[in-house]
Amino acid sequence: MSRLRFFVFWLLFAASCLCSWPVLAAYDLEVPVDPLNEYRMLFKAYSKHLLASYDRAFVDDYEGAVREVDKAIKLLPEEGIAYAERGKYYRMLNNSTLAEGDFNKALLLFERAIERYRPAGGKKTSKNGGRKVDPAEAARLITTLRYQRGECYFSFEKYRQATDDFGAACQGGNSMACSRIRDIRAIEKRGTHWVPISALQFYDRQRIERPDSHVVRAWLRREDAQPLQAESGAENFIQQHLELNCSTRESRLLEAFASSAGGQSASQKAAGPVFAKPSPGSAPAKLLILLCTRPPLK
Repeated sequence: MSRLRFFVFWLLFAASCLCSWPVLAAYDLEVPVDPLNEYRMLFKAYSKHLLASYDRAFVDDYEGAVREVDKAIKLLPEEGIAYAERGKYYRMLNNSTLAEGDFNKALLLFERAIERYRPAGGKKTSKNGGRKVDPAEAARLITTLRYQRGECYFSFEKYRQATDDFGAACQGGNSMACSRIRDIRAIEKRGTHWVPISALQFYDRQRIERPDSHVVRAWLRREDAQPLQAESGAENFIQQHLELNCSTRESRLLEAFASSAGGQSASQKAAGPVFAKPSPGSAPAKLLILLCTRPPLK
């Protein structure tokens, strides 16, 4: 198997494995000069740490997720995906400075990788081991990298740049990139003030209330399986008004509106006064982390 073909294989394998939280993972494979067997062992360990970080994030342990990514970065500091993922975790932990730094680092590594495999008029370079890269293989790798960089832009709400990368990757034959273009169009339709906290759940950043220092109220939009059913049939989405107690780390539902395709309120509910601990990984649990003031992770 040629060296570049080996890299593409591992790129696609990694992308298929590391896609569970919160969006598809991105990989920048800068292959060292060291023997492939050594790189393969490092890459396996690197991937395990990233998978462990997703498990941590799934139960809202974002500090633990950062520690796992730190371990991955120490193994392969020139891989872009770890910086992109750690940036997401820093955003959840309200550390915008560190998140922005990781975002920029990831973009730099993606750009270097894309430039490395762009056609160079058939010239041999030391980067590819002294042999001419097959144009079809190089194009396939660039397509994958454009898609993965688009995911990085998407995660940081840079939708115009994400659309450019997804569009190029879609034209190159990446079907996942084509579906992500549809996701961006859906975001534009519902409004960019609806910020995704999972694939089908969003909170409204324009309607955050803080009645006192310990309480936050927020609107949640759910487009996943619905707990409410409209009398006229299944609704398109539900909006839930949540109250979060930052001191006790509990939440309660104040009201909920099920909306039909025509935008009309189909049903509504008022909740009781009882607060409860949200389940780890649920939307209220993530909102408690995002919206309740806490010291930033250093």
